[in-house]
Amino acid sequence: MGYVFYYVEAHLACLFLLSIILYKIAKGVNKDLSTVYLGDIVFVTMLYFLAEIFWALVDGNVINSTKPLLYLSNIFTYLLVSLDAYLWFILSETLQKGKIVEKDIAKLLISIPVWISGILCISAYRTGLVFYVDENNVLVGGKLYVILIIVPFGYLIASSVKAFYRALDKDRYADRGMYFMIGVFPAMPIILGIMQALYWRVPFVCYGMVAAVFYVYVTQMEGLISLDPLTQINNKNQMYRYLAKKMREEDPGMSLFILLIDIDHFRTVNETYGHLEGDNALVRVADAIKDACQGPRSRFFVSRYGGDEFIVVAEMSYRAEATWLADQIKNNIKRITQNYGTNYDLSVSVGIAQYDYNSPISLQAFIARADSDLYKQKKIN
Repeated sequence: MGYVFYYVEAHLACLFLLSIILYKIAKGVNKDLSTVYLGDIVFVTMLYFLAEIFWALVDGNVINSTKPLLYLSNIFTYLLVSLDAYLWFILSETLQKGKIVEKDIAKLLISIPVWISGILCISAYRTGLVFYVDENNVLVGGKLYVILIIVPFGYLIASSVKAFYRALDKDRYADRGMYFMIGVFPAMPIILGIMQALYWRVPFVCYGMVAAVFYVYVTQMEGLISLDPLTQINNKNQMYRYLAKKMREEDPGMSLFILLIDIDHFRTVNETYGHLEGDNALVRVADAIKDACQGPRSRFFVSRYGGDEFIVVAEMSYRAEATWLADQIKNNIKRITQNYGTNYDLSVSVGIAQYDYNSPISLQAFIARADSDLYKQKKIN
């Protein structure tokens, strides 16, 4: 009985913190799929905390600890924690643009462990396979109790392993920060979940879950600040910060380049097909540039500079590599018409500038050199 007050107090505090995050998500202007899934996770987590409070009140006999209530309180907690873990797996795949969650049938198949866990929990009152109440009115784990542990931990570990694997893939260098965030997320719930399994009347899990959700929410907010809302690549301010840092810190054996990319005759696309199609074209161009900047030696920072202009900050050994990258970008963008079946052709001009650490110049002057080269390329084309 003595632990109930502190257990409930901890979960109420965590509920309050999550309610603030849920309110911010609901009132925010960002309504992309990943944000919707994060809101779902926060909501289900709050329901889980309520279920934990209910469990503590029953377990501590604050509410009359009858056999049906003991079963009911545990059914809610196990079901909700499994659903929470499943939603995190879906969110992690969505953030990584995983093909596995693009179709509803795939998401349904992935949810099968949750359904199995739910059926076992609901039927436990009669079967006792996952848990049962003994003659002393104490809940005891059944023969298949381990399934209730494996399901949520399985989703968390699977998402973490996949993210770290992708982070180590040299071809995914540009997205490494996001993969690291996804990989780290399950750490706190798993570690504190193990601790609560050992000391099950100490509310370790609620703190771990709030810390993990807060970490993801803050990371997403940082992304909104640093990303261009349309193309979802870095914005101009983030590029300025990154470029200024690189101009101060020379990397031995590497040269610093800027590739300034401008879409040819983009105004025609807007005037002929409308601004909505113009936005679609910008997104496709951004994706094409990003794809060109993936590779085993990729040390690139891709950003939207404004309007129909993009900048790639690249660290390379030779200027010839920068020229090769510019050609890759041009080829990727030429394939957009074929890949998306557009009624117009897209092409770009690319200006290249190399920074000389022995003769430092301002950031604006460095970009101006790339702009000057871009103007020359436009005249040639």
